[in-house]
Amino acid sequence: MVPSSQKWEKPPIIFIKVNVDAAMAVGIMVLGVITMDWEGFVLGGCANIKGNHMSVEWVELDALIEGITMARSYNFDKIIFESDCVGLVNHFRKNHVDITILGHKIKDTRGMLEIFISTEVNWIDRNRNKVADSLCNLALSNHCNLTFDMEYPSDIHDCIILDSL
Repeated sequence: MVPSSQKWEKPPIIFIKVNVDAAMAVGIMVLGVITMDWEGFVLGGCANIKGNHMSVEWVELDALIEGITMARSYNFDKIIFESDCVGLVNHFRKNHVDITILGHKIKDTRGMLEIFISTEVNWIDRNRNKVADSLCNLALSNHCNLTFDMEYPSDIHDCIILDSL
């Protein structure tokens, strides 16, 4: 059994949690997003091949943007976003002026959160982001994009079950 500190943790009632991740292999980067409600019920997710980017932070930011877009489609207004990319979360949480291209894109992404009543963007340990990581690895190994809602493939189901035990 996985220690509780290494499992996905349920958000408070009425919140949904959006976990995002990115992975890379030679010449290819992918993002993974999984959305779950306060009971651990999967609302949907995706794994998308992004091609080649300058850095993992850019793909992690793309994953966060994809997660925000998915959260909007569910009409929930209290969202917790989680990433295991400390650099992205630090950039995102600091509100100082950042004149880099990444800083400008992060500022635009912050603006996307204004439609929600309550949002958080948190860093989590990689061990607690296993499902989003597994989605990335699935896309890498199969060289495909994957989008799903409440009905999803058995290999994703197996990963979710293992992470919740």
